[in-house]
Amino acid sequence: MRITDVKFNSVSTASFKVLLATLIACASSQGQTMIPEGFVYLSQHCPTIVIGANYATSDNFTGEVVAGYRRVESVFSTKGADALCRVQAEALKLGLNLKVFDAYRPVKAVNFFQDWGKRPGDVPEMKERYYPHYTKAQLFELGYIALRSSHSRGSAVDLTLVDAQGKELDMGTVFDFFHEHSHTESKGITPAQMKNRRVLGELMSKQGFKNYNKEWWHFSLIEEAFPGRSFDFDIE
Repeated sequence: MRITDVKFNSVSTASFKVLLATLIACASSQGQTMIPEGFVYLSQHCPTIVIGANYATSDNFTGEVVAGYRRVESVFSTKGADALCRVQAEALKLGLNLKVFDAYRPVKAVNFFQDWGKRPGDVPEMKERYYPHYTKAQLFELGYIALRSSHSRGSAVDLTLVDAQGKELDMGTVFDFFHEHSHTESKGITPAQMKNRRVLGELMSKQGFKNYNKEWWHFSLIEEAFPGRSFDFDIE
């Protein structure tokens, strides 16, 4: 059903509210939740990309579903998504697929990370997996977690490569492992792991992305879609 298909002649206020709620529910059930102009759902825009969306689950360094992530989905600026589709097309030629951990990130999620960092104590399993060498405070001091994020501008994406069976290529660390081994040119990984990182890096750089040298998985558009502007809509 489209809103333009409905005639509003002589509709009471109460009836209108019911009708509007029905239309919104209908759109949501069809995956048509409204997002700002200039953004798209990656699963619709480039369906062959694998969506990980770790922050929409408890499988991330906080051990919780992060604020603003209401379902397992990735949203990105249309400009960034178009570029990712081109990267995916090249990856497919190599028998590989992109797997996206995170793309657009609401400002409320960035604030959630800051609040998490101020809480006393750790979840032992998550600390061991993601930040065994540092305290929460050090993660911010060393720049592993940003106080402001290019993700919120729709210009950054965290991702990896998977094989035809959906298995992640060995990059030397897991996503969001806060340590020098995650630095793109780390000396603490094997030649095979470095080769995998460079394949990803070359695919991304050819389509206008630049890698953040402390995180092999993090890439930003050189020419941003929304420079200087941040967004806070939920992913739902």
